[in-house]
Amino acid sequence: MTNHQEDQEKTMKSGSLSLEKERSATVEDVLDEIQHEKSWRGLIIVTLLLTTHLSTAYVINYPNFGGFIPYTSWKCLKNSTLCTERVGQYSKEYPGKSPYNSDVLCGKYKDGPAMTVKTDFAWDLAEGRSTYAIEWDIYCGTEYKGTLLSSLYFVGGFVGLLIGSFTFDTLGRRTILIPGYFVVAACMLAAAIAPNIGVMMAIRVVMGIGSYMGLSGLYVYIIENTCSRWRGLVSSYIATCWGLGTGAVLPIFGYFITSWRWLSAAGGLLMFGSALCWFIVPDSPRQLMENNNKKSAATKSLKRMAKLLGREFDADNTNLIRSKKEAVAQASYLDTLKEFIRYPELGIQVMIQMHQWVIVAFLYYGFTFSWSKLGKNIYLGYMFSGISEILAALICWFGQDMFGRRTTLVSLYLAGGASFLIALVPLSFGSQNVLTMEQLMCLIGTMTVSGAWGTNYLYVAEQSPTNQRGKISAVCSIAARLGSFAGPQASLLFTWNKTATLVFFSVLAISAGLIALRLPETRGRQSPNSAQEVQDRRRNSVERRSGLQSY
Repeated sequence: MTNHQEDQEKTMKSGSLSLEKERSATVEDVLDEIQHEKSWRGLIIVTLLLTTHLSTAYVINYPNFGGFIPYTSWKCLKNSTLCTERVGQYSKEYPGKSPYNSDVLCGKYKDGPAMTVKTDFAWDLAEGRSTYAIEWDIYCGTEYKGTLLSSLYFVGGFVGLLIGSFTFDTLGRRTILIPGYFVVAACMLAAAIAPNIGVMMAIRVVMGIGSYMGLSGLYVYIIENTCSRWRGLVSSYIATCWGLGTGAVLPIFGYFITSWRWLSAAGGLLMFGSALCWFIVPDSPRQLMENNNKKSAATKSLKRMAKLLGREFDADNTNLIRSKKEAVAQASYLDTLKEFIRYPELGIQVMIQMHQWVIVAFLYYGFTFSWSKLGKNIYLGYMFSGISEILAALICWFGQDMFGRRTTLVSLYLAGGASFLIALVPLSFGSQNVLTMEQLMCLIGTMTVSGAWGTNYLYVAEQSPTNQRGKISAVCSIAARLGSFAGPQASLLFTWNKTATLVFFSVLAISAGLIALRLPETRGRQSPNSAQEVQDRRRNSVERRSGLQSY
């Protein structure tokens, strides 16, 4: 045998050997392998990515501190007869209460006219504190400007979600969310030099666009690239970071940074730094493979993920395939509507989720923008709110993995509805009435609502087909913007009638919980990659319950 023939034979043997070693695997199979065990590297990476989530919580709730109206911190001017007489009358009629409150200031007491700043009274803030509400005279009859400023953020969020829904499944999650977060950072810095409320409103709209380009993309990216074993834990960790932003970072910054302008600038720098963390991770391999059939790009993304986690991925001997033999084409909105008709189960699930997201967003932001009216100390109010959100995340982690997604979701909604009704009981705790039943139950209600929303996020990510996950997530978030736009106005409802408002909240929460019983259980199941899979799973579930299919 010649040397050339020997070389050919060796080449053929090595080729056949490599073919024998080569195996076919889906992206989900590879993710399960490289994420099978806990990894401190993975925890660090997810934490870095979620600093943008924490920063978004800071940005959304910034008006609660930057635009806070200190109704208990003012004093009468010596030459104001209106102020001194009104304060004196209130003190005589209610000797145990402070006369420096919104009722006296705004003329609700004795149905008089609202007092005028610099004519009848002056704000009395310690340590040189300032808010744009004080600087731009937003108080009493002009409170609506503050709530409108908060609501306009969600108008921008609606536009941001439309942008994301058209691009998440084509250009990629990471490609869209990074620019969105940089837009938010720029807007927060611009807000620090806003000259008036009109300019601030325009900035908040643009800020909302960027925030929701990032917010939905972040959740879809992280959940779809987490193996099914850890999704419940990671979902709860995402909610925990949000709670830290709301209940720790923002109140701490707000306490130590006395100027509303510097508080806004600090939020912009925080967002800018956190957005840089997204350059660490690659594009979503699942989106690249299942939506775009980019095998080479998906393989490179998986290799990079494995390296970041300190795991090994034998890309050379892995033939990456789609989860379905037939190609799952990218779905336009028209295609999605057609699939709702062809596969009605998908449409039913999406409609239920949209209904849930409207309600949960309204309840969540109704409380988020109302803590200054439910408690005496805004810093403690938001701190306890943040703690309740973190507790909700821990409860969700345990409940989702132990009892399933559906049972946890229904229980949270029903518990929230019950807590709002119990809040009507007129009880106080402590010698100085430091805590009322209303405040305690509203904290519990906020905790359950926060947990329900986190579970809804997980549900959408797990039950939506891969080729439509970005669109469905965006559509549900768009529905939530209806609730989030109305939510800040709930602060006005609490001023009008707390009892009616809490009963209304209770009815909404209980109805959402009952409707959630129709959703499927997704615990421990791989996410579907097509509408056909969603329909098949529903049919199989019905057949099992009817005894038509044996195990």
